[in-house]
Amino acid sequence: MEKFAAFAFVAASLAATGAQASVQFCNKFPREVYVAVAYSQDDDSWISRGWLDLRTGDCQEFDAALRPSTLYYRAESVSFRNAKGVSVTQVWGSAEHRYAIDPNNNFNYWNAQERVLKSTLADFSLAAEGLTMESSVTVTIEQDGIHVTKEVRASPAKPTTPATP
Repeated sequence: MEKFAAFAFVAASLAATGAQASVQFCNKFPREVYVAVAYSQDDDSWISRGWLDLRTGDCQEFDAALRPSTLYYRAESVSFRNAKGVSVTQVWGSAEHRYAIDPNNNFNYWNAQERVLKSTLADFSLAAEGLTMESSVTVTIEQDGIHVTKEVRASPAKPTTPATP
């Protein structure tokens, strides 16, 4: 499966803004992985976007401007042969949450909770909810291909200067 590199270029360009909060994905799985996200909007609709290309050992910010309150992700490995010689693709996503994707091309869908344009609905897993503008999220696909580690951090509070009498 070949995903386009243009999305990675846009995400990398936006990362140069120096924002404090971030949405980052890391890949420890021994195969290349592509990541898509879905996030809520103020009007209760959803946007889905993909694909971020992660080689083994890579960590990348999805989009420095992204500040969702709720974030879901879907990850797919490149096809590979398992121990039995069968071609497989490892997928990380939960059947409880489905959002629109284009399995072969980069995409950016509004109202992604429904099938839009030529999309298909695919399984996504919860990365985090209740996020604020200062929250940072890191999702790591572990080497075993089974476990995913999620870390949510709030930016440290700025020190306050005591009032002088």
